[in-house]
Amino acid sequence: MANANPVQTEKFNIQQRQNSRGIRENYITGQHVRLERLRERMEMVIPQDPMMRYLMKLKKIPPYPTPVEFWVSDVAHVTDQTGFRRILESEQFRPPYSEFSWWDLKIKEEEIKAAETGYMETNFTNEALELKEQKPFLEKFTTSPLFKLEKSRFGNYRFTFPLTDLMKWYKEQNCGGEKPVLRMHETITYKQEIVYTVLIHSPEYNKHFGKYPLLEASEWVRYQDGKIIWKAQAICETHWYQFVSGKAQSLNTHEFYVWDQVSLVFHLPKPKALKIPTERLIEALEASKLDEIDLSRDKEERYMEAKEKVMQLKRDLKVVKKEEKDEDQEDEDEAKP
Repeated sequence: MANANPVQTEKFNIQQRQNSRGIRENYITGQHVRLERLRERMEMVIPQDPMMRYLMKLKKIPPYPTPVEFWVSDVAHVTDQTGFRRILESEQFRPPYSEFSWWDLKIKEEEIKAAETGYMETNFTNEALELKEQKPFLEKFTTSPLFKLEKSRFGNYRFTFPLTDLMKWYKEQNCGGEKPVLRMHETITYKQEIVYTVLIHSPEYNKHFGKYPLLEASEWVRYQDGKIIWKAQAICETHWYQFVSGKAQSLNTHEFYVWDQVSLVFHLPKPKALKIPTERLIEALEASKLDEIDLSRDKEERYMEAKEKVMQLKRDLKVVKKEEKDEDQEDEDEAKP
């Protein structure tokens, strides 16, 4: 059982580092900081930071749905061709450059619709029944890179799993059957992107990671019933609409702003890994196009090549499954008197 949360205060330090991809990032340890507070602090200590160009628009951005609560059941890991080969050949996720395996939320269409319903019921109680009859509006605002499921910034290969499965495998393989511990890890900022990271680790590392509060202390992220519950503050990145009286209205011009997301960080110190059978890996695999901002290590668009490889793997798996089914049927027939 994890120790009680360290006491949280409003004060926090913004530190800087270069990540494994050579990109400079700001980070705040042990807190998930709200946008308003982040803007205030950054204005004081790093006013020339590139993100300030966008955060300073906080009071000027046309009204939009915020915060919006998403209940998310799937998570995804995106990689390039090198990572894809390594994962399939080894049947495991084993971070090559650190002790942490990174996964992002993959929000489905029905989860966006559910979030829209919840938002209306929470913020427009009296008009909720009437507004349920109108056309969906949240899809006009969920336009940040997180919601562009056909694209990725990190490569052409995406593995998607239910979080319940991932937590089950992690529990069995890395926690000795005990429940994994979830902690409020960091707030990380880039030029427009804000990432709230959730650290997931074995109970044996409670002392090692004790400086990070348990996830229950987060204002923006929770874990319940195998789902991540995320209160999103900035879902657009580029704003094309405003939200007035429960309806989306087109803007005369667009506005660039920040966007936030949640990343799950699984602790996998060497030689630990997250082992998954080849069949499940192939079933979970899909090809994705590279985003305009390309942070992959291969630095080359290989979407069509990736798409063909994925299709071939799935075709081969289908053949194998059919052969296994036929063999089972033959065995059953032979066993009959």
